[in-house]
Amino acid sequence: MDRCSATVPAGPGGALSETCGLARSPLVWIRPGHAGYLGRELGVDPHSTSVAVLSVGLTGPFVLETATHGEIRTRSALAPARAVHRVNSRDDPILLMFVDVVDSPAAAIAAEMTSAVGPFGLGHRRERELIELCAGPEVDPDAIFGLLVAGRTRPVDPRIDAVAAAIRLHPRHTFRAELVAARLDLSTSHFLRLFAQQCGTTFRRYQQWARMIHALRGMAEGHDLTRCAVDAGFATPSHFSETVHRMFGAPVSRLLRHDVRFDVSPPG
Repeated sequence: MDRCSATVPAGPGGALSETCGLARSPLVWIRPGHAGYLGRELGVDPHSTSVAVLSVGLTGPFVLETATHGEIRTRSALAPARAVHRVNSRDDPILLMFVDVVDSPAAAIAAEMTSAVGPFGLGHRRERELIELCAGPEVDPDAIFGLLVAGRTRPVDPRIDAVAAAIRLHPRHTFRAELVAARLDLSTSHFLRLFAQQCGTTFRRYQQWARMIHALRGMAEGHDLTRCAVDAGFATPSHFSETVHRMFGAPVSRLLRHDVRFDVSPPG
């Protein structure tokens, strides 16, 4: 599979330079079904992601700050889509794995967590192996993902699968729930409930996630933030920046200041 492996220098619009192996700069990868971040915790604000995210402390426990259950000290945690939280590892390195729950249901990862506090899963069964994979000279995102789900799958309603695939294929298009529901011969309310049940996130937030992934792919290709925002379907560059902050807890400029490397495979 062809992949783009590049470093984006501080500031938008910089030229890409090839890298080999695991460097000290943070790594962001994008794969069909998942995206990840490996590097120092960036001092993020409380945020809520559009899809489920697993956080793993690579050198020790971190504090999971939640809006509903206070502070939780743990080595790994699964936050469901839209759950407001913040990972505080005091600048220690972390792994963040964002899961596109249509291709790889978050329920499969939730089943691997050994305990829970409210909606947050704690203590992944393969925590030690995940840490070891992240500590190697080269990082294999697909191997990391394989440990997360442990081969667990569940059937996805083919109608919802097709809708989600269309959203990923056409991120700039605004899909209207009432029109999609009518084509599926469903009421709008039933369609929205079914989509959320199957995908683990709302119809609107899934479209937001598809746009974000498209924009990140543009950043990996060296495009400036304005083009990335427009190509992905965001109304304005400021709308894109605000969405990044709400979804990840930090402005995109902070990410770029850390010379983030991208490892991107073609869309599935």
